[in-house]
Amino acid sequence: VLRRNVPILPPFEDVRLSPGDSVIVAATRNALSKALSTGSANVPVDEEDEDGENTDRVLERNFTLAEAVVPPGSRYVARTIRGSGIGANEGVVVLGVQRKSSMQRTTLSQIRLEPGDTILVGGTPDDVGRLRASRDLILLEWSAVIVPLRRYAPRSITIFLGTVLLAATGILPIMVATLIGAALMIATGCVDTLQARRSIDSRIIMLVGAAIAAATALEHSGGAAFIAQSALDAMEGKSPATMLSIFFIVTAVMTNVLSNNATAVLFTPIAIEIANRIGVDPMAFVVAVIFAANCSFATPVGYQTNLLVMAPGNYRFIDFFLAGVPLVILIWLTYSLIGPWYYGI
Repeated sequence: VLRRNVPILPPFEDVRLSPGDSVIVAATRNALSKALSTGSANVPVDEEDEDGENTDRVLERNFTLAEAVVPPGSRYVARTIRGSGIGANEGVVVLGVQRKSSMQRTTLSQIRLEPGDTILVGGTPDDVGRLRASRDLILLEWSAVIVPLRRYAPRSITIFLGTVLLAATGILPIMVATLIGAALMIATGCVDTLQARRSIDSRIIMLVGAAIAAATALEHSGGAAFIAQSALDAMEGKSPATMLSIFFIVTAVMTNVLSNNATAVLFTPIAIEIANRIGVDPMAFVVAVIFAANCSFATPVGYQTNLLVMAPGNYRFIDFFLAGVPLVILIWLTYSLIGPWYYGI
């Protein structure tokens, strides 16, 4: 606590705060971001009001936090944050300073910057983006994050629940309900058009389209039917339980190449034909199609959701393979043991 430029050090059990005291805090970036988003803290500005005191401004939309390093030779070295002119020169406001593991015991504006200091800055996305061209501050890539505005949370939750309710009850088709929900999110200020546009990854759209085209070509060219018939020929003379197990794994492999819908449509008639040919309950093979067609997590092209999380999560094709193949094997073995027993095969 700084009272009339006199520091008051811990412990603070008997300290009573007075008007005009400056409280110096140490916090993580996440804690500061949460305080800003909930309104517990405001963004400081360099201008002074009529009384000669610094003022705060309410967090605006798209306010972005980012980290930048002060390099050797920067013109801001040895200057205080208030006297450095970072706000005027760079268009961002300094919200915090990290210097190794030491905690500064002066107000933020009076800290003199040193080479190697990491400063937390805030501003519009364009202002933060212009730091990439600065020679006096090195912007840390992937550190820029937009602070969420919690005051819009109730209305966004209401719109989301309404969208789900309209789609779940069948009042509106799911495509219409989601489009209306997205439009309401923009109309009520939960997001703006810039944020909505940035949330669309064109690479995912291209990848989904290419995967659907590949699956359609494999189905219409007869390639998928050929694989299914080859599996049938290979199962000739096997016991019904073995045929069920082989049929399941073939379907599970195909669903990671085709879409799960195409796999279900393709293999359901085959499943019924196999069951009728060997004289067992067709439900055993139909249920095998249901479970196996949903084992589409061994490749990113197996299901649309896999593609949606691939780019944001920085996943590779091998990541889906390493995580998905054991799951496919686990489900296959489970159904191979329980399926024949449950349906009396």
